Amino acid sequence: MSSLKLAIVAVLAIVILGLAAGLFYYRGNAISAEAEAARARADRDTAIAVNKANEETIGRLKAAKEKSDQLAAALAEQIKTSNQSLVDAAAERRKLENENNDIRKFLALRIPDALRLRNDQAVGHR
Repeated sequence: MSSLKLAIVAVLAIVILGLAAGLFYYRGNAISAEAEAARARADRDTAIAVNKANEETIGRLKAAKEKSDQLAAALAEQIKTSNQSLVDAAAERRKLENENNDIRKFLALRIPDALRLRNDQAVGHR
C-alpha cells in the first residue's frame, strides 16, 4: 500500500507541477501580451501626434499658398496697370510728336554726354 500512496503522491505532484508550469507559461504570455498592448498604444499615440503635426503643417502650407496666390494676383494686376500706363504714355508721346512740330524737334535733340553719364549712373548703368 505504501507504494500505492507513493504513486498517488507522485501523480498528484506531477499534476501540480504540470498545472504550475502551465500557469507560469500562461502568465508569461499574459505579461508579454500586456507589454505588446502597451507598445501598440504608444505607437498609436505617436501616430496620432504625428498626424496632428502633419495636419497643422498642411494647414500652414495651404494658408501660405493662398497668401502667395493673392500676392501673385496683386503683382500681376500691378504689372498689367504699369504696362498699360507705359503703353498709354508711349501712345501719348507719339501723338504729341506727330501733332506738334516743336515737340518733335525737342525729342530729336541729342542728349549731352554729361547728362547721359549722370542719368546712367543714377539708373545703375556703366
